[in-house]
Amino acid sequence: MSITKEVKTGLMVTVALVILFLGFYFLKGANVFSSDKQYYCYYTNVDGLQSSAYVMTRGLNVGHVSKIELVDNKEVKVTITINKSVEIPTGTVAALASGDLLGAKVINLDQGKGPGLIEGGATLPTIKESGLVDKVSDQLTPRLAELKQTISLFNTTLNGINNVVGDQNQKALADAINSIKTTADNLSKLSASLNAESSEMTQIIHNANSITGNLAKNNDTIQHILANASNITKQLANAPIQKTITDLQKSVAELHGVMDKINNNQGSLGMLINNKDVYNNLNSSLKSLNDLMADIKAHPSHYINVTVFGSKK
Repeated sequence: MSITKEVKTGLMVTVALVILFLGFYFLKGANVFSSDKQYYCYYTNVDGLQSSAYVMTRGLNVGHVSKIELVDNKEVKVTITINKSVEIPTGTVAALASGDLLGAKVINLDQGKGPGLIEGGATLPTIKESGLVDKVSDQLTPRLAELKQTISLFNTTLNGINNVVGDQNQKALADAINSIKTTADNLSKLSASLNAESSEMTQIIHNANSITGNLAKNNDTIQHILANASNITKQLANAPIQKTITDLQKSVAELHGVMDKINNNQGSLGMLINNKDVYNNLNSSLKSLNDLMADIKAHPSHYINVTVFGSKK
């Protein structure tokens, strides 16, 4: 039995339509021959959610969005297809979340703790998570307001400074800045001088360290000296200084009495010192004695006779 061209053409067209149908649904992420489970989610806004978007759970892709439709111009019904091997515990929530920085959306299944499982064909409770851009915007909005207020206060402060600082004050500020510059130059010169004298300062510090080391080594000797000084101080404190001073004052008073007697020609010493006749007589006697001694030396035989045995006197 021969097949006519018309039948062949019809078969080819039918096969092409089937392939086109299957390819269309494949590109949408749907598997016509699959027995995957379907669930329904309702959102007020699904901005950025596309058909065939991923359905995620714990970071793993477990399904896709198979259909998005508007219901009574109030809600958006989203049909998701999930792999039949994935179990959906009771309490699972379908969260509409951001998939990337470009605003693409995914549905993230925040699995519940049960008990029991949600069978296919059920409606899942939903929430809408803030995207990364929304979170950044929420954080930046108050900061931008604060920045705007700060800029406004800064402008007000600058205007006040401009009103306060006139020509004379500006000149004073310029002079102050020049003074600061001069001070900085002087400090720089001082630093250079200190750097030039650093070797001497190092030697001084070394000498100070040496002195400190010597003091540490001779600590016992120093303590002994201090102990001796302390003993001497104690001895001086315990000495009868007052009695000694009293005796000294008494001796001085007696010496004053003797001197007064000498000055008043009392006693032999006073008369000897103050009487000129005594002095002259004493002087004359000494002169006669000197003359006598000279004559004895010149003529000893007049005064001394030596008798030898057998001779006359």
